[in-house]
Amino acid sequence: MDVRCGGLLFSSKFDSGNLARVEKVERSDGDGDTLGSNGGSGAGFSSSLPAPDYEFNIWTKPDCADTEYENGNRSWFYFSVRGGAPGKLIKINIMNMNKQSKLYGQGMAPFVRTVPIRSRWERIRDRPTFQMVENQFVLSFVHRFLDCRGATTYFAFCFPFSYEESQELLAGLDDRFADSKLMTPGSSSPDSIYYQREALCHSLEGLRIDLLTISSCHGMMEEREPRLDKLFPDRSCPRPFRFSGKRVFFLSSRVHPGETPSSFVFNGFLEFILRRDDPRAAMLRRMYVFKLIPMLNPDGVVRGHYRTDTRGVNLNRQYLAPDFELHPSVYGAKSVLLYHHIHNRAHPSDPDWRDSTTLSSSNPALRPKTLNHSPSQRPIEEDLSDMEKTNNLLNSMAREGSYVASQGLTQETTILPEHEDFIRDKEVWTLGRDLKTEVGDNCDSQLDSDINNESMSSIPPQESGIAFYVDLHGHASKRGCFMYGNYFPDEKDQ
Repeated sequence: MDVRCGGLLFSSKFDSGNLARVEKVERSDGDGDTLGSNGGSGAGFSSSLPAPDYEFNIWTKPDCADTEYENGNRSWFYFSVRGGAPGKLIKINIMNMNKQSKLYGQGMAPFVRTVPIRSRWERIRDRPTFQMVENQFVLSFVHRFLDCRGATTYFAFCFPFSYEESQELLAGLDDRFADSKLMTPGSSSPDSIYYQREALCHSLEGLRIDLLTISSCHGMMEEREPRLDKLFPDRSCPRPFRFSGKRVFFLSSRVHPGETPSSFVFNGFLEFILRRDDPRAAMLRRMYVFKLIPMLNPDGVVRGHYRTDTRGVNLNRQYLAPDFELHPSVYGAKSVLLYHHIHNRAHPSDPDWRDSTTLSSSNPALRPKTLNHSPSQRPIEEDLSDMEKTNNLLNSMAREGSYVASQGLTQETTILPEHEDFIRDKEVWTLGRDLKTEVGDNCDSQLDSDINNESMSSIPPQESGIAFYVDLHGHASKRGCFMYGNYFPDEKDQ
């Protein structure tokens, strides 16, 4: 929306923008620091914020505002202000956020940037204040307009990362790794980076849900992955090649639109795993096929929602029984997980690409420090760093079949519900009635029989084709980085 108020132009007409209403706070001489006559109770803020030149009350749009799906999620704000006089101080009161006392009590502050002179996002300089007014959480902060006439100042709940920015980032990677489209088994160095981007499906509003596949060329097979039921609609884009001896590392992000930190963690991991000369990234590409979904809820992101999709649904609660028509991204993610759980499962005869000599001989720094040597070749433990000792322990556990990653999917995991109707329909649900006869040479010749066989028995966790499943979020109460993970009764398995 665009709205002119108090001589300033407020706007949220851009990807991820959120602004519902603006009201100028009229102040007369002798007024204290109040909300104003229309801002609630009029109770004074116990605030140390300086007296402003402008003051506005602002309301955010709740998720799915003005529709039958409107709900109470309303913390995300992202809007611009244009027309403020250089050097003048503006005070903004966000009137209707969800209660975020823990977040702002621990030092959280809104973000600001000014285009074109200071386009990098930064936290506002003066610490914001907050209080409850008539059962509403009200956040107040001030900002001094920079000395640049005609500039546009943006304010946001936290660092924004829009759907458009995500698509631009991925388009840049497509150009950077364009040669991957020409790769075939044996055509490239084993340590070359294999990268493929494909449309997993489309959102309710027709936005693209991307799936990235990243690995090295070790174990690349002639066969390609099949098209799963209802998914991968672009028939001009071939599916990725299959890889022998590699389990899948699955990473997803942004199922809750307002949790933008998840996108930045995702982007950091993506940048890391695509480094050509980093020995850690190179070894991980040898060991795994990475399946990455940058945005599970692009509709919510574009509309500036805080937590839900276009229909007011929290997609993070739909994994037990996703409906392709209603929850396409979750349906797609679960289908991919189930397929690789079965068809990338570990076998004792699988090659261990960590032991391949191509990487070690070309760059000694990339030589893996593992316990996969004879006793006489093992490095002296006292000479190793703590990180190397940890890596050695994990690698030895992997060889013994008790590696923590092997706990990826258990019978209790909601990704693989064992209800009878699910088991009975698993084959059709995975491949689809119309695709079972179509996949042909694109599909493992054992695909049908494998699914039928696995339908009647569970795959032991240590044999699952999913080594890791990580879903990235942001949190409004906990500080720093933390992980929720599978429960292990034995503390040493943690």
